[in-house]
Amino acid sequence: MDDDVREELRRLRARAYGPHADIADDATAVARLRELEDLERQDRLPPTPRVPLTSAAAAAGSRAALVAPDDDEDEDEDEDDRARPALVGSKRRLWIWAASLAVVAALASAATAASLTFVPVTAAAGAPQVDTLVPAPDAAVPPVFGQRTGAERAYENYYGVAAFTGRAPTDATDNRNPCLYLLDADEVGADDTRGFRGNFVYGGCGAGVFPATVQFVVADGMPDAFVQRFPIGTSMQFVFDGENVGVFSDRG
Repeated sequence: MDDDVREELRRLRARAYGPHADIADDATAVARLRELEDLERQDRLPPTPRVPLTSAAAAAGSRAALVAPDDDEDEDEDEDDRARPALVGSKRRLWIWAASLAVVAALASAATAASLTFVPVTAAAGAPQVDTLVPAPDAAVPPVFGQRTGAERAYENYYGVAAFTGRAPTDATDNRNPCLYLLDADEVGADDTRGFRGNFVYGGCGAGVFPATVQFVVADGMPDAFVQRFPIGTSMQFVFDGENVGVFSDRG
């Protein structure tokens, strides 16, 4: 599988197993996902065993010796018998070929069985998407995010919650991954400091194909407007898709 096909498979899996799965209503996408997952499984199979020709030829020669004609037979019978080794050798190669296919089938079955030994875990809770946050060009990114890289985005005030995204190092290397932060909109940059203020600070970073995600249960301390929209005890999830932020809630 080339990089383009792997990227297509990643997007289809996100639609099938991600937090806002929507592939169930798209029969074409479901069929394509199955096709690419089958292709991926085929890529993981070991190469087909090759049967050495020398072994087949030696086996054919041995069989030919068993059917060699007697010296007393006439010339016509000699010619008929001389044709037999090729037939016997051909049958021998046929059996070897059939055996090699059986080996490949067994290996494929073993690989498939190995891939199904784990217990499937559902990645999505099935909570519906209730809103989408889009970048607000006029909103400023607070100083707490440090030196700008050009990837920072600020989003519209969402019921008193301010969302910000950027790229930050998440390991000991120079690799930077997308991160999403939710802060109290009334306290962001209130005193122009580089620290966090307010009653809550939520954050989460992505990794590779997995998006930056923040999830929490609404509790005391959240903005009044937010609690009015999403009562205390509501499960919330914010997912950054690289441009916008999707809002999910178990109470719709």
